[in-house]
Amino acid sequence: MLSSLHEMLHRALELLPLGAWQRRRFDAAFVKGAYGGRCRGVYSSHAEAAAAALHAIPVGYDNEASARLYRERLERIYPADYPMMLWLDRIFEAGARRVFDLGGHVGIAYYAYRRIVRYPADLSWVVHDVPAVVKAGQALARVRDKFGQISFVDAPTAAIEAARADVFLAAGCQQYIEQPLADRLRGLPRWPGWVLVNRIPLHEARDFWTVQSIGTALCPYHIERHSAFLDSMKALGYVIHDAWENPDMQCEVAFAPELRLDRYQGMAFRLEPSAGGAPDRPPDWSA
Repeated sequence: MLSSLHEMLHRALELLPLGAWQRRRFDAAFVKGAYGGRCRGVYSSHAEAAAAALHAIPVGYDNEASARLYRERLERIYPADYPMMLWLDRIFEAGARRVFDLGGHVGIAYYAYRRIVRYPADLSWVVHDVPAVVKAGQALARVRDKFGQISFVDAPTAAIEAARADVFLAAGCQQYIEQPLADRLRGLPRWPGWVLVNRIPLHEARDFWTVQSIGTALCPYHIERHSAFLDSMKALGYVIHDAWENPDMQCEVAFAPELRLDRYQGMAFRLEPSAGGAPDRPPDWSA
């Protein structure tokens, strides 16, 4: 109901001269990093969105200011985290030991989840992120990781570590990455037995790129079509074992209320033993 009223009000304002003034005022602040978390514009590709994001502040997370974000999450568990922790706990109990954390920032999930999940003594948790974030994560680990179980990799070695993983995590990062998740997995010489995705924005009818302000930077941001994302994973032989919603997360595209998402999604995929196309398939970490 509130969403419908919001859309009606927006359309009414657009018919008035006030609408153009409102857009100009919003855009002037947005390109400087205001409206953190909000999105602006609709584009057909990552390249178009990246070109639209070229303003006075950086594009993407590869800068020191963005690498300092989210430190409060090291100490806090959010509602969206609990399904991820449940599945990690079960998968570890079944014997998995190697985690590849795509876009894991400075190791947010590794540190936060440890408070609840029973980590194996021989756990290896590898984070892949942009260089500025990797540098910050390595510095934090030298101070904080008393167990010595987290490490960081750059782009040239990421595929090697991902191919060794039992569990592939993509939590809140896939929307910032140009390469679709299924394509990244398809290129690995060995596919992880489990893929856990979380905090991913999926639209029921549209696939598009937009630009998101994170305060410190502007980022190309991908909203995938729900059914297409599921089909791409199914085509690799991954079967969805669980799906959940992140109702505490929303996506607002300024001046496009019809594109609003009132929740994000999370899923647990397991590679079917009969799946073809991946040499040296991983063990069956049944949970």
